[in-house]
Formats: sequence, structure tokens, C-alpha cells
Amino acid sequence: MPDAMGHSVEKQHAPKPRQRRRRQADRREESCESILDAAEELFAQRGYHGVTLREIAKASGADTSLLHYYFGTKDALFKAVIERRADMVNNSRMASLDAYDAECGGDYTALGLVSAYLKPTFEFMIKGEPGHLNYGALVAKLNSTVSDPELKIAETPFDGVVHRLVKMMRRVRPDLSDADFYWFYHMMSGSISLSLAQTGRIDVLSSGQCRSDDFVTILEHMTDLYGRALMQMGTGPSGA
Repeated sequence: MPDAMGHSVEKQHAPKPRQRRRRQADRREESCESILDAAEELFAQRGYHGVTLREIAKASGADTSLLHYYFGTKDALFKAVIERRADMVNNSRMASLDAYDAECGGDYTALGLVSAYLKPTFEFMIKGEPGHLNYGALVAKLNSTVSDPELKIAETPFDGVVHRLVKMMRRVRPDLSDADFYWFYHMMSGSISLSLAQTGRIDVLSSGQCRSDDFVTILEHMTDLYGRALMQMGTGPSGA
């Protein structure tokens, strides 16, 4: 089509409805991810009750009304933050346990089983990506939080993997009770949580000889410690 000067001008076509929907979906996804990233970082730093939706909105560059539109409540946003990476963590743990089971045909060792469970968790932290580090610190807070009626976090997305670990531990120590295994997990989970929290406490205590962000060394020591502990449970003075 010629313009007023007689030059040929290509006709501009309006985006098709499908293209508009795709662009809207992309913008929505980008906005949600920005909000989840900001919420993850703030929740990791200050916990659920130490953060407001207004602060999350400001950190993400979004209006508070948009947070309400996408997530409804702070409780729902917190759960969305937890669930966003939960599948990644759970799938990697399950895959590691499956691979270990296939490798040894059910003839487990305490050290091998503990390693198969711990390794995926700390591999994420070893990568050092900010999102993974924030998520680790947030999970540490979640694990050490008293059950909150507002959050309903007594059950978490990670429980299925824990039950799988307990089932596999029965093969290693058939002489122990399920209660023994859950107590074992309780103690090991405490060590995991303290390590994921990256508090810097051990840095000070050791005068810099140890670092709370040295996840390679943490993994080595924790695997050795809890591998030995699983084999020796019930054999000491209290179990004699």
C-alpha cells in the first residue's frame, strides 16, 4: 500500500489472538517467577512472619495487588515458594536412591545408603546458585519451625522421600524398629538443616578453619558420621 508520498508501505498486522495469549502467558510467568524469587530470598532471610507482602512486592518490582491476584494470600505464596523447587529436590533424591538400589541389588550398606540420600541435597548447594542457596536456607527454617496452624507445615512435600529412606534402612538394620529409624532421621535432618542455614557459626568457632558454606566438606563429614551412626545404633551402652 502506498503512503501519502507514493512510497510502498507494508501493512502492519495486529497480533493474532493466539500470539496475544502466548505473550500474556509469558508475561504472567515472568512476573510470577520474579515474585517467587523475591519471596524466596526474603523468607530465607527473615522467616514467614518476618516478611510482609508489601515488602515482597517492592523487592520484586510488582504491585501488591498483583501478588494478591496471582497467589491470594501470604500463606499461599509461601507454599508456592516451597513447592516450586520441591519436585526438583524430591526427584533428585528419589533418582539417587533408585540408582543406588539398582547398583547394589538391594544389598545396601549404611554408608552407601546415607550417601545416596545426602548427595543430591548438597549437590544443589555446591553449585552455589543464589536461588538454590536461598531455598536451602528457607528449608532449614521450615524444618526448625514449630508447627504453625496458619501454615499447616507439619507435613511437607519432602515426606515421601523420608518414608522411602526409612524403608531402605530396614534392609540395612532389620534388628531396629521404625521408631529408631525416624529418630535417626530426626538427628540427621537437624544436621542437614543447620548446614543449609549457612549461619557462619562454625566459621567463628573454628577461627576460620571450617566454613559453613563449604558444602563439599560438609557432605563428606556428614556421610561418614551418619553412615557409621546407622551401623552402630543400639550397640552402645544404652542399647546393650
